[in-house]
Amino acid sequence: MRKTKFFAIFSLIAFALILAGCDRVQEVIGPEQPVQSEAVKIGFIGSGSRVTFPDGAAIAVAEINEMGGLLGRPVELVAQTGIEDAAVAAATAERMIRDDGVFALLGPNRSTHAVEVGPVAQRYGVPMITTTATNPSVTNAGDFVFMASATDLVQGAVMARFATKELGVTRAAVIAQQGDVYAEGLAEIFADAIVKENGEIVPTEFYAAGTTDFTEQLTRIAAAAPDALFIAGFAEEVVLVTKQARTMELQNTAGKPTVLLGSDAWDSQLLLESEEAQVEGSFFSAHFSPDSAQPTTQAFVKKYEALHGTVPVGGIAISYDCVKLLAAAVERAGSFDAAAIRDEIAATKDYVGVTNIASYNENRHPSKSLVIMTVKDGMKVFYKQLNP
Repeated sequence: MRKTKFFAIFSLIAFALILAGCDRVQEVIGPEQPVQSEAVKIGFIGSGSRVTFPDGAAIAVAEINEMGGLLGRPVELVAQTGIEDAAVAAATAERMIRDDGVFALLGPNRSTHAVEVGPVAQRYGVPMITTTATNPSVTNAGDFVFMASATDLVQGAVMARFATKELGVTRAAVIAQQGDVYAEGLAEIFADAIVKENGEIVPTEFYAAGTTDFTEQLTRIAAAAPDALFIAGFAEEVVLVTKQARTMELQNTAGKPTVLLGSDAWDSQLLLESEEAQVEGSFFSAHFSPDSAQPTTQAFVKKYEALHGTVPVGGIAISYDCVKLLAAAVERAGSFDAAAIRDEIAATKDYVGVTNIASYNENRHPSKSLVIMTVKDGMKVFYKQLNP
């Protein structure tokens, strides 16, 4: 997830690539003529390899502009993707606010970056909605910072309950990327939840970003013979962890293969399309399933496939929802006053989009469902939905 890629965001009407060759992409989405000074701007920050996430936001912006804009004004999406460093993400947010004049920020998708961007949004009093950043500490910056994805408090508990109640797991091992807010936090939450479900946590192992050999960690895990191995990390390393785990033929005390479990970071083409990854029969949590029968979800999936020729992953869906969630708050507020928009986001009830948000709690965490996906015949397949 760290290989930088740059791209232009496509709208339904036109696209423009600004500053070619640089790592900053600015897209004007709206009428046939260039957006005039009265346009309102939304900032979008993407971290790591999730360079397609703004495509979901672009569709939402195009739909808003086709309907006459936001409070009668055209909307412009200002996006930067491929950010690898949290400090760069924070600096990008500040530049978008000060130089581009964005009235709101969407993203980042990494918790490690979001905890640095949040204080910037709070200092300037700019509403911010993260995409797939899921660590609950993301909103600690203050009341202008919201999340659009279920937190790891939910994700970790859901996976632990699923493992113990449906898979019969009594002994689970954990391996996580060290020093990452998301990975370490989720590993701890999952482990605590397993214990609460009367299960046992055997070795919890850590690795540094960029590690390629996991023999030492997996040897200790193999000795504990766990029923399941929960892997909290990002695609590049998960590919290698799963490959090496299957090569070592991890088994539980009954001699059955150890089940591999993952999280929303597994909903990545880098992982699922890798020839090296060994994730057949594994389970992972995700923010949405393209197989959902919900009409709003199916309408988005069809539109995205028509534009891009691929099925959207969860982060793309959440990015679409972030724009629509923000737009709904602006419409209810009847103005672009930041405090009024903040209050209306907090007051969100029964939002129905590609994914659904029932409400926000006092920490600005959403109440929403998660789905469990499995990998069958090399393809991710919807397994079940778990509601809050």
